[in-house]
Amino acid sequence: MTVSKPMYPDDGRPLADRQDRWQRYADFYRDSAYAVFRQTHRGLEGQLPFRMIEVEQHDHDFTDPNVPEAVLALPLVASADNCWSWDMGDGWKHGRAAPGNMLMLPASVESRWKVVGRRKLLLLALPSDTISQISQQAPDCTHTSLQVLAQRTWRDRFVERLMLRLWEAARLAQTTDRLLADGILLALVLHLLQRAQADVVRDGKVILPAWRLRRVTEFVDAHLGERLSVSRLAAAAGLSERHFARAFRQEVGETPHQWIMKRRIERATEWLANSDTPLEQIAAQCGFVAISHFGRMFKVVTGETPRRWQDLHRGNEADQDHAARPG
Repeated sequence: MTVSKPMYPDDGRPLADRQDRWQRYADFYRDSAYAVFRQTHRGLEGQLPFRMIEVEQHDHDFTDPNVPEAVLALPLVASADNCWSWDMGDGWKHGRAAPGNMLMLPASVESRWKVVGRRKLLLLALPSDTISQISQQAPDCTHTSLQVLAQRTWRDRFVERLMLRLWEAARLAQTTDRLLADGILLALVLHLLQRAQADVVRDGKVILPAWRLRRVTEFVDAHLGERLSVSRLAAAAGLSERHFARAFRQEVGETPHQWIMKRRIERATEWLANSDTPLEQIAAQCGFVAISHFGRMFKVVTGETPRRWQDLHRGNEADQDHAARPG
């Protein structure tokens, strides 16, 4: 089967220009290219808001916007040839949309979806506020941990049963169903957070996947001139401080402090090579309180003082420029 070209909401403008419009995934689903699919919407206004969608899909290539909701997708029925691919900003991944093969779309992530074949899905949209209310009861977990559940499809009979029961409660919509829905959501989200944290540790080894390390690197590069504690790095990675410290050492081969120091010196060498910024200013912008500390650490990492390194580096560049000139 041929997969269609990417489709966007009705006026054709890029999703990034329309982020303020989509605060609920269900609204986007009704008012975008997904409107071609037969779909049923349900929800209950209890203490923990949520929306659910049952949808019958076929071949498509769509982009979903960044919305402040996490979405859990549960295939109910799928044709034998059905497969899906997704890219949430960290590369394409692939899987079969067999019944029970669930996948999580974390909140505030734009994603691209390519689907071949027919299937029926049950979608659960969880607002970030709902997840935050629940995760306060599990302080070692954060909703960002759910991103580990977006790396591959997975099966969980407990989650599947809870989603189906929640769908039924939303249909009946009695007072007792609202109370029941709150209880189901509490159990479901806490179970997902526990599952996500369990996936961080495999065979006794704490895992720090590439997407978490990239998030930490981007955070450090953006705040290099500030005090960077392990707790801030752990928050950027979406892990507890204890898990992060263990995982980082295992993955990178050095402590967060050692790694940050090298990032600071790397940034300093770039500025020394490409600007006439005073050493005191370079030191401060790279996170060094004292110029003496900057000088000592620079020599430890590079083997030269900052001034000597600058003279040698610029001298080499001048020689290369001279050699490249004709005549």
